[in-house]
Amino acid sequence: MRKSIHRFWALINLLIVCGLSPAFSQTRLTEEKRPGWIDNPPPGCYIGVSHRFPDEADSRADALNNAKRQIIESLGGIIESEFIDRIIESSGQIETSDAFTDSRIKVISKNIIAVKPEKTFIEQWQEGRGRKKKIYFQAYVTVYFDESAHREFMRQLLDETVQLGKTQLNSAVTMAQQGNIFLAVDQIKAAARHLQPLTEITGVSPSDLATIKQLNEKMLNQVASIQNGIRIESHDDRQSTKWGAELAEPLRVTVYWEENNQHFPIPGLPIEFKLLTGKAAFNPRSQTDASGQAVCTVREISTAGKVELEALVNFPEGYQISRNSIRFTLLPDNRAIVQVSETNLGNPVAVPVLSNLLLQKLTEVGFHILEENPFGDLTASRIENLSPDDIQKAALNSGADLILLASVVSDQPNRIQDGFYFARARGVLKVYNLSKKAVVGNYLIEDKNAGNSPENAGVKAIRRVSDALVQKFSGELGL
Repeated sequence: MRKSIHRFWALINLLIVCGLSPAFSQTRLTEEKRPGWIDNPPPGCYIGVSHRFPDEADSRADALNNAKRQIIESLGGIIESEFIDRIIESSGQIETSDAFTDSRIKVISKNIIAVKPEKTFIEQWQEGRGRKKKIYFQAYVTVYFDESAHREFMRQLLDETVQLGKTQLNSAVTMAQQGNIFLAVDQIKAAARHLQPLTEITGVSPSDLATIKQLNEKMLNQVASIQNGIRIESHDDRQSTKWGAELAEPLRVTVYWEENNQHFPIPGLPIEFKLLTGKAAFNPRSQTDASGQAVCTVREISTAGKVELEALVNFPEGYQISRNSIRFTLLPDNRAIVQVSETNLGNPVAVPVLSNLLLQKLTEVGFHILEENPFGDLTASRIENLSPDDIQKAALNSGADLILLASVVSDQPNRIQDGFYFARARGVLKVYNLSKKAVVGNYLIEDKNAGNSPENAGVKAIRRVSDALVQKFSGELGL
């Protein structure tokens, strides 16, 4: 097989030389016939054929380079085609941006670039006549590179590549431990790609092939280990929330690579925080620091119920990361005092309307209603005129977060006709936040309704005003 390849290359080179040479204007001066080894090279020999040059030394060098090129190309594409001419012209003294290519060039330079011609045959050719006559030289060389030399070359190439692959793998693991996870994965993948061509070269022994495949498998396993070992961990999600207040501690996310129960932080990853349930004001974007940690400051909780946020880690594209987010669930711990005065036509209502609506709403959204009430019985006018300082002093040690003081009063109805009356009602709701030391809601609703008796019209007016007060309070405060 190799002998057939040598003959093929010899024939191709002769055709190229003849096709490119000005054959019809040049005359062969050499009377000696070409040696038989040119057309029928012995096993293990490559025939190099030069172009025609005015200088004999140039033709010899060109023929030798032609033979070297054949040897390199016969090795199965272990060197990219754009490097072959550069390697030959510089006798292997080139540098690339890739360590594996440099390694192969090193082995080629040692085993192939250094080869010498076994035999040389020089032909003289004449172009033109008289004063315009020119003499050209064409060289033929035979270079010996047999099976033994090929095996030695492959052994060195495999040794160099495998050793470099192991070095690159170890370097990548160290890189990953320093937080450069994705550069490490890229380096290992690149190293694995360089191993693949070696498995396709003819003449690789089964043991060497097994070594390459084992190393390649180890590299791919390491890539999987790195990508599958990336962890996202939440901190400070056991905090309780209070409506209208900031979160005591910022939410924290740590991203790291875990290997053998060791944690290696990953810095520089963008983190996006998103609200899933409830309402809150917070900083939506952050980035992991040198410890792999990113923080989200929650400036205000705007809901009395459960708050859920998601931290989404923006990993670079092209990597198989099994998990890219984590959730924070914050449970409410809100305490409220509710004091309501309700009178219908100057008399206390039989069944509280506004009080029941407020208690129902607050309980639904997660408030604990405190039974101890430091405000006692307050009249409608007193509730409406109570100052923030008075509220703060009265509720200071109550344990409450929110104070709701409300009143609803109906006045004397108008008789339209027997069995048909109109009554008006006035409702006031004052919401005080103890942590902010401020009134956070102050609502006044007036409306009327009809009934079949003065009392019935008054109750209906009270209900309409109470419904409107609770709806406005709930909507504006996000409950």
